[in-house]
This record gives sequence, C-alpha cells and structure tokens, in this order.
Amino acid sequence: MNTRRIIFWASFIIILAIIVWGLIASMSKVPGPSSKVGVPAPVTTADHILGRFDAPITLIEYGDFQCPACSTYYYYVEKLYREASSSLRVVFRHFPLSQHGNAVPAAQASEAAAMQGKFWEMYSELYSNQSDWSEKPTPEAVSIFAGYATKLGLDLVKFKNDEVSSTTLAKISSQQEEGVSVGIDHTPTFFLNGREITPNNYAEFKTLIDTAATTTAQ
Repeated sequence: MNTRRIIFWASFIIILAIIVWGLIASMSKVPGPSSKVGVPAPVTTADHILGRFDAPITLIEYGDFQCPACSTYYYYVEKLYREASSSLRVVFRHFPLSQHGNAVPAAQASEAAAMQGKFWEMYSELYSNQSDWSEKPTPEAVSIFAGYATKLGLDLVKFKNDEVSSTTLAKISSQQEEGVSVGIDHTPTFFLNGREITPNNYAEFKTLIDTAATTTAQ
C-alpha cells in the first residue's frame, strides 16, 4: 500500500471517528433549548402589582398590549387571579414588540393612567378592547386611549401630558431593556416564582398555579 493510500485511509478513519463522537455527545445532552431565559429582576414597589405585595405566589408577565396572544392570556390571568387572589400577585412589565406600531403608545397610555392610580383599569381596557384600536393608525389609537381615560374618570389634560413625558417613556424602555437582558424575545413571557413557564392553555396555567400554591404551603 503506497503512502498516498495510507494517508487517505488514515484521514478517513479520523473523520469517521469525529463524526461518531459527535453523535454520541449529542445523544447524551439533555433535550431542550441551547440557551435558557434568565431570572427576572426582583419585584419592587415600582412595579405594577395586582394583589398583596407579600403574596406567596408571584406571576410576572412581560407583555405587549397589541400582541394578540397577550390578549388571549389576559383572560386566563384575570380568571386565575379571581380564583387565587389571596395567595397570588400579578406583576406586569412592558415588552412592546417592534412589529406592533401601537404597542408603545398603548404602554404610554397605561403608564399615564398609572400616574392617576388606574394602571390595572387601563390594562383591562387595552386588552379587552384590543381589536378596536390594534390596527388603527396611531393617532386614531391614541384618541381611543383618551376615550378610555375619560371612561375611567381620569384628568384628561394630565393624562395626555403624562402619556408623552420622559418619565413614562423611560419606564417602558427600562422594563423592556431588563427583559432583553434576561433573554426574553417574545410576548407574553411568564415567570412563576422566578421560573419561566409556558402554559398552552388555561388548564395548564391553573395546574402550574395550583402546584405553586401547594409547594409554598409546605
């Protein structure tokens, strides 16, 4: 066997060994995504919190008011809170997606309402009426938000000023940046007691909440 053939077969065997080793290594890995979402920032009094601050179960949502999936999960969260309000606190953080042109204005409206103590009321208006403003030109959507403010009994002049204030924009931006730093790339993203959860429906969501309640009670 000449030198050239020896080199060829030696190279072939080495390459084959590398391929086999790679297959064995990949089979030994734990299934799942290669990168994990991190832990969200601790809840503080600066957060929007529904429920007792010291409730044993914490559900954090990073949401986008124009996101259709967020609108669907809004009803799940509302029902879960009604059923477990004594033990559950819900925390909402902004994560407006770039493809949703009215997401930031909607977030601004919620923050402007928050400055008059009506964040969760505006949150409900935005999600439950999403189809009314979601696809409207932004100026028209903003006008609709002002209508919600009037409905909620807010000072409209203050509301409109707060909507576009640097404080409002800074809070939305900081929450989104925190979400990005954690590794969030979609909405809604939920964390239950600091761990990301991905329930596909209400039943799965309720099971996760009930399990958390059992665990914290032990």
